[in-house]
Amino acid sequence: MVDFQDIIFQKEDGIVTITINRPPMNPMRYRTYAEFHKAADLISADDEVRVVIITGAGDKAFSAGGDVKAFYELGDSVENVREYVNNASLALRKIKDLEVPVIAAVNGLAMGGGIELMCVCDFRIASEKAIFSQAEINIGLIPGSGGTIELPYIVGWAKAKEMIMLGRQYTAQEALDMGLVMKIVPPDKVMDEAKALAKELMSKPRTALRLAKHMLNTGINLDLMSARRMEIEFFNLSYMTKDAKEGLRSIIEKRKPEYKGEELIQSIKEGMEYKRKRS
Repeated sequence: MVDFQDIIFQKEDGIVTITINRPPMNPMRYRTYAEFHKAADLISADDEVRVVIITGAGDKAFSAGGDVKAFYELGDSVENVREYVNNASLALRKIKDLEVPVIAAVNGLAMGGGIELMCVCDFRIASEKAIFSQAEINIGLIPGSGGTIELPYIVGWAKAKEMIMLGRQYTAQEALDMGLVMKIVPPDKVMDEAKALAKELMSKPRTALRLAKHMLNTGINLDLMSARRMEIEFFNLSYMTKDAKEGLRSIIEKRKPEYKGEELIQSIKEGMEYKRKRS
């Protein structure tokens, strides 16, 4: 099993929970992002995983962003900075590209890299006491792990410019109003709400859910005609699944569908087990 230090990796009933374990503020450093790399590899190699929840240890912060001390230690070396930022950016890309849905359970402060991590998640549940800030501008920096790329798609270009160029703080209600989070709940209910959402997602047809996520993440970067063609092909793929047949049949028979997904052949199961052991 992988030896994690900066994160806690737990799997239960098809749900993987990744907890940033650097309380109280859960800042992220090079190792933290490297461990996200490994966690993403484990998830990708495990067909039992259906949903991922990412949160922070304690009740003060989801993540206050990059570890300031770790940043300062990079010094004036261009190679140090490039390696650090590439490592962070690629780790977040791996999380975004996971085939299964990813939920951010924002249990407190989310700043800088914490918001960038939120942005690569598919759903975001937040504590009513959470505070949000894309604050790099206040220390002479700009977001370096996708903030200027991902945030505008979620909150819109005008609001993203406001957040990134002014570095202001926003309440949970303001985050909800701008669409940064989908729901706010009392602090002690954040994980309960995230797990309830995870179970709802697990009830959906598995292949269709994967195709929908991939289409939504990819189509937005394509020209309209290419996106339409891709959507047609993905629809065709979803239509050929056993779950689609079950869904259509359940409507005709006026009953609740029983989705079972596609069966993997033994050689693929063995290959995935091999990949999981190597991670």
